[in-house]
Amino acid sequence: MTMKRLPILSLAGLTLFGIFIWTHDLSWTEDASDTLPVLVAFPLLIWLTMPWKWKTTPGTIRTWSLLGALGLCLAGVIAQANLLLVLGWLLFFDIFQTTFLEGFSRRFLLLPLFGFPWVMQDFPALGWFFRHSGAGAVEIMFQGLGYNVAREGTLLYIGDLPLSIEPACAGLNVLQAMLVAGSLVICLMVPSGWRFAVAVAALLPLAWLANTMRIFMLGFVGVKFGADFAMGWFHQWGGWAVLCVMYLMCQIFFRALSVRASKKNGPANFDHDQVLSPKIQS
Repeated sequence: MTMKRLPILSLAGLTLFGIFIWTHDLSWTEDASDTLPVLVAFPLLIWLTMPWKWKTTPGTIRTWSLLGALGLCLAGVIAQANLLLVLGWLLFFDIFQTTFLEGFSRRFLLLPLFGFPWVMQDFPALGWFFRHSGAGAVEIMFQGLGYNVAREGTLLYIGDLPLSIEPACAGLNVLQAMLVAGSLVICLMVPSGWRFAVAVAALLPLAWLANTMRIFMLGFVGVKFGADFAMGWFHQWGGWAVLCVMYLMCQIFFRALSVRASKKNGPANFDHDQVLSPKIQS
């Protein structure tokens, strides 16, 4: 094996391993609209980091990093934990980029982190939380608007309109796509350091808020225009609408973080190279 082939073979191995993680359990994929918004994370990763600058001399692979990646993958297979497999893939990719690439920003690893469907596969309880807490929040909203509301778990009666928040409306599939959308905004707007960590931590609350707003809008449209209208095209396209809402909320919140950093540190000290990739700057 020549050194010129090693980067290509490594990239091919990463691709095959990523396909395995994605395809070994497809039980959650019921519709293309569930998968496409999540899969887009990988084209975004490539587009935002291209063109890749290859090192003339490959770096040294750290043994502990390689063992750590192998250990995570082995633990993921044994425990059937997709998150561990994803973390192993990310560590392998980090080894690849530190060995063969120059100037690759680790912040963009946030995209493939949420580009694998581990949230839907490993954390079904999160769907239960989204359903029940969302139903409770929507109940309070409609009561605040003066409607008579009764709730039985995730079943709401808004006047004469029954609104059942089924597992499909739990937001798990949409949640994963919202995390990708939020990650994109973070990679492009939020500077490194504690603000980056705060932004990542805020993704889940923002996703919950966007999903709860979707449930509220379904109920409101059902009350105003009838259940048939609400459960027709409005419900079908609601997942895409909530992605737009999530993206806008992230834009507002993360822009506030960035502006605060700029005002505090001053324009001369605010390193925009930490925020934008070369492609975006051009």
